[in-house]
Amino acid sequence: MTDVRMVALDILLEYSGSKAFLSEVTKAALAKYAYLEERDRAFIKNLVTGCVEKQIALDYVIDRVSSVKAAKMKKIIRLIIRMAVYEIIYLDHIPARASVNEAVKLAKKKHIGGLSGFVNAVTRKAAALSKEGGIDYPDERIRYSCPQVIYDILLESYGPEKTSRIIKASDEVSPQYIRVNVSKTDPDSLIKILGSEGTKTCKTPLSKNALKTEAFNPAQSRAFRDGLFSMQDASGIAALDAAGIREDQRIIDICASPGGKACLAAEYMLGTGKVLAFDISEEKKKRIDENIARLKLSNIESGVKDALIFDETLENSADLVIADLPCSGLGVMGRKVDIKYRIQREDIMQLQELQRKMLDNAVRYVNKRGKLLFSTCTITKEEGTLQREYIESISGLTLLEERQFLQGVDECDGFYYAVFQR
Repeated sequence: MTDVRMVALDILLEYSGSKAFLSEVTKAALAKYAYLEERDRAFIKNLVTGCVEKQIALDYVIDRVSSVKAAKMKKIIRLIIRMAVYEIIYLDHIPARASVNEAVKLAKKKHIGGLSGFVNAVTRKAAALSKEGGIDYPDERIRYSCPQVIYDILLESYGPEKTSRIIKASDEVSPQYIRVNVSKTDPDSLIKILGSEGTKTCKTPLSKNALKTEAFNPAQSRAFRDGLFSMQDASGIAALDAAGIREDQRIIDICASPGGKACLAAEYMLGTGKVLAFDISEEKKKRIDENIARLKLSNIESGVKDALIFDETLENSADLVIADLPCSGLGVMGRKVDIKYRIQREDIMQLQELQRKMLDNAVRYVNKRGKLLFSTCTITKEEGTLQREYIESISGLTLLEERQFLQGVDECDGFYYAVFQR
């Protein structure tokens, strides 16, 4: 019988020594355990994700009840204790004594039985502290496991009230949206189709072609397999809405993978025009192609191209250039739970410079009546409004519309877009 906590521990150990994102490590690991019941796989994923997402809060609790601070513990002991404390605090359906006992068993199975007494003592004290009336965190930054550097960046940009709402929302389950493939169906019809499949959906004021849904697995939906919808946050759909796409346009997406915005642009043109969807590698092109095939789109073509290298053949050729560029990703902290632990100030400045090099090329692809859509799934000024100022300074383009979505303030992911006209 597979020990699900041992699987979770092994994933955390592998992740701690990897540069890959947690979602990638978890997906690869769970592929080896396809035989497990869905309930067990969900438990593993929840435990692993929770231990990473909430590690600041967990280590605070551990430090309160342990003679050895979490940062000073051996990695494997720290992870075992984090797992138990996460269960104790956040998984009410599991008795605390069971979490303590399983942590002790893990220590013994990993041949560190000499420290099982220490694991037992720390986890028992954590259970007692939790039972006393909940954990009294010193501030919301620790409660919501927001690294100090990220907290400071948000505070400087948005002040205490919005920062509080952002970090709280980033610690919660993000809203889930889908986009309607308007070349095949319409929102009202799709609501009925998904309802017949057992999935509840509703409209949202963020975009007429976005639907808010309850959590569900799209792979199990026939409507998804038939290309009637795609998974996409409403903020990204709103950005394409703002671009004012018309039929028979020529559109270039310079950083297209996995193809969400490029495919949406093709859908909006109802089989007319042409979308050229580029990204830097064959692997990224493959992801674009998979979406094109599922959606059965005939007016989109993928290709491998580096957005940092200017292509003379594309100069002045596009009615719309989509520049959804690499960014810090702080708008999707609720979905990619380890992003917040990876980003430093210098990373943001490096990303700003990278984006500007790509934008230098992007603006040259816009034709004499064309538009540029610049967007990022983040909430820093350096990757948002300051880039808008840069575009205006180098291009002669006129700003038509811009918007900064903030998670916790808006009912969607954090996201920035700006639309410009030649």
